[in-house]
Amino acid sequence: MNESFISSYSKTLGYLVYTAGCDVLRALHSELATMLDARIVAVNMYQRNALTLKELQSIRSLKDRPVEAAETLLNIIMEQADAVYVCFVDVLKHTEQLHIYHRLVEDGYKGKALLVYTSLYKILQLLMVAFIYRSSHVFD
Repeated sequence: MNESFISSYSKTLGYLVYTAGCDVLRALHSELATMLDARIVAVNMYQRNALTLKELQSIRSLKDRPVEAAETLLNIIMEQADAVYVCFVDVLKHTEQLHIYHRLVEDGYKGKALLVYTSLYKILQLLMVAFIYRSSHVFD
């Protein structure tokens, strides 16, 4: 099977997961902004190269305004690549922010799970069609 074909569908799958994650962040934005300790999360994300020094400094400069710092971090995450979102979720899981991790993963994704599963099903259908098409042209 064509590697570019597989690569494009892998990217599509990653995009669907990222989109669902960002949709959850948008839906829970206000709630998360009041719960999130942005400075701890930002430092951990910076140490993992998911944030730039400038982004980290902008969040740290808001130490007296924790809700604004959290909103800034969430906005940065939603504007970045899917790897940054994945890093954010992993940092939540491994810091004192586990309650937010559970809120995102357990509660937030319930509404998005159907969307992701439906999209995965469509991708699998396309892969099967491509495989059958390629298999039927082996002897051409």
